[in-house]
Amino acid sequence: MKSHPLGKFALKLSAKAPHKSRLSPLVFMTDPKRVADPAAQIAFLPKGSAVIYRHFSEPQRHITAKLLREFTRLQNLQLLIGGGDIELARAVKADGVHFRRDTHLYGPRAYRAAHPDKIITMAGLKTGAYKSALSCLDGLFISSVFPSQSPSAGPPIGAAALSQACRDYSVPVFALGGVTPKTAPQLLSSGVYGIAAINGFTC
Repeated sequence: MKSHPLGKFALKLSAKAPHKSRLSPLVFMTDPKRVADPAAQIAFLPKGSAVIYRHFSEPQRHITAKLLREFTRLQNLQLLIGGGDIELARAVKADGVHFRRDTHLYGPRAYRAAHPDKIITMAGLKTGAYKSALSCLDGLFISSVFPSQSPSAGPPIGAAALSQACRDYSVPVFALGGVTPKTAPQLLSSGVYGIAAINGFTC
């Protein structure tokens, strides 16, 4: 991971972060609209990083998930299934599940109770407060930190707001949205644990 531009920053962040995670500090988030072939993208990922497969109910999701599981095992990468899709995660023997925003954390808490050994992450709330403890999570993904190409990203919150979130939440925080080798240095003193990106691995 040290040889990859984003990997270098991810390792520095995880070493300084107040809360540690079982999830790799460097995460590739798939997006069918922006990355047509996620399996090909895996070739750019350094060993020890992670993949979160977000399928958005694609018809071929079972085939793609199985393929990604095979590739991630070959390259020593973690694989999580997005969208809270527990059934698909079970089918391909993924390392865990990434859940959608959930004020009460119903999904993450239930999955943690049933699968204490699995990695559990969730997308952070855009507004409002959490109604349940975040302790069941291995990572909270906050976006968008910087200007992003994603149509759902919304206005970027910036590094200062991200730093405040790291102080407010007793959980490993991952920065998502516009994180590239050019913007990552702004995160070094934020308290964030890791980096998640879609296109940043080839920038």
